[in-house]
Amino acid sequence: MAKELVLAKKLAILGWLYREGFITESEYAITKNRIMREYGIISFMAA
Repeated sequence: MAKELVLAKKLAILGWLYREGFITESEYAITKNRIMREYGIISFMAA
């Protein structure tokens, strides 16, 4: 459960940075993919 909470916080902060214009769309995508790989998540889409 704690692992999922940390992941959610990281993605929320990343989204905030992107929405506020502190990072570009490409930086957002690269970082999001790196974070998701770190947690072993391929996609949020359910099978």
